[in-house]
Amino acid sequence: MTSTEAFFDALKSHRESQNIEISEICEFTKINPKYIEAIESGDFTVLPSVYMRLFLRAYTDFIGADSAKALEDYELLTTGTIQKKIHIEVKPADNTETFKPNSGIEMETPPQITPQKIATGAGVIIGLFLILYWAGQITSEQNIQVEQKLTPVNTNNSEAPSDNPIEFTPYENTNGDNGVIEKKSPIIDKPVDSPAFSTSLNGEPVGTHTSLPNKRPLNSNDFLLENKDRESTNILKLFAPFTISITTLEETKLNISKLTDGAQTVLINEAIEGGREFEFDFESTINFEFWNNAHIQVKLNEIPLDNFLSNDGLSVRGSYEAEKSQLYLGFYQN
Repeated sequence: MTSTEAFFDALKSHRESQNIEISEICEFTKINPKYIEAIESGDFTVLPSVYMRLFLRAYTDFIGADSAKALEDYELLTTGTIQKKIHIEVKPADNTETFKPNSGIEMETPPQITPQKIATGAGVIIGLFLILYWAGQITSEQNIQVEQKLTPVNTNNSEAPSDNPIEFTPYENTNGDNGVIEKKSPIIDKPVDSPAFSTSLNGEPVGTHTSLPNKRPLNSNDFLLENKDRESTNILKLFAPFTISITTLEETKLNISKLTDGAQTVLINEAIEGGREFEFDFESTINFEFWNNAHIQVKLNEIPLDNFLSNDGLSVRGSYEAEKSQLYLGFYQN
């Protein structure tokens, strides 16, 4: 890279010199082409820094460039400084020489680590643990604030990221031995015919009271391709055990199923009155359909999905795949 050439221009030149197409990078890393183009044009405002750093590292590793140097150049460009790395170095105590009487053999004593140095090392380790915990909390908050209209990472499939499309069947028994845990909602404690506006977890009004056109369970006819408004694929890192919690703000329709070892189990599919709360456990993939995104509040492992689901009155068909940490959402006119 020359003194006047920006590091992202150099990365692009390096890729072209290796005869690597952007499509090859996208196919291998599953990064949307527009983010690769953003990296090579120096537009680092399209994503939060935590995602841009991950994408930049994956991109540079694929084209065979120096990812550490690229990340330093990125920090210098976006913040004006390079984040200093913390090095822990425990220096050994000065070696002393001892001799056994009349032996003539020179012996070396092992390095001595004093209690003060042990305490200092323990303090540094505790400090690093607290820094990593704090960084994890910030990352968790950023995960739920990602722009809801991100285009799908996997552009080869316009319907859903899974090889098993969501095809739900009607469910008739919600009180059987199906693993459903139903409990009184601590958020909604109003009759169905309450005022027009409901309240979200943060106290903001969401949606208006609308009656359902019918009581029939949701099916594929409610999610026709010609009625699709938009879709998105988002990365949301969760850890086992996995649960999905749903609170109905007013009368609506739910269709929930889980996929375990290739076998699909329908958990619920019916019209539900407002003020109900459901919680379902799953191991790998949870599939869901909602008649109206303004009628429900949803959490995955206690993380609210308000920013992802929006509340514009559209039907939602989606899934969460724990293995890929991937949340897919499709929005349809109902």
